[in-house]
Amino acid sequence: MPVNSFVGVWKLISCDAIRRNGSVLPIYGKNPVGRLYYDTAGNMSVHIMKAGRPKFKDETKFRATPSEMRAAYESYEAYFSTYQVDEEHCIINHTVIGGLFPNWTSSLQARHYKFEGNRLILSTDPIGYVSKEKTVVTLVWERINNLLLAG
Repeated sequence: MPVNSFVGVWKLISCDAIRRNGSVLPIYGKNPVGRLYYDTAGNMSVHIMKAGRPKFKDETKFRATPSEMRAAYESYEAYFSTYQVDEEHCIINHTVIGGLFPNWTSSLQARHYKFEGNRLILSTDPIGYVSKEKTVVTLVWERINNLLLAG
């Protein structure tokens, strides 16, 4: 698929960890909420969260308890990056500029991709040791629009 096939806004349908024993774990619950944005200038941004996240007791985030902060961190993922498409290998490479998980800053996050109708399916290489028997994370996105977002 050409690069322009990615451009637009995508809604998250599912985000699952597929374990080596075949079990499926919905990482952000059964009804995750998320948006994925690709523009024509090679920029992307992604936000994923578990539906129904509890609010903090205090209206100021800087007064959150450690358990509130942990729950918020564990139920949300976000980063922004540039991207390049390797059409030959069906891989999209995200070069992370910044995000919630600081270890990803300046890293290359490669995702295998395929298109099925108005859906984009992204998946990681197996996590852990190089093996077909390790966990793979698969995200299913559905196109919201075909906007050609400016860079």
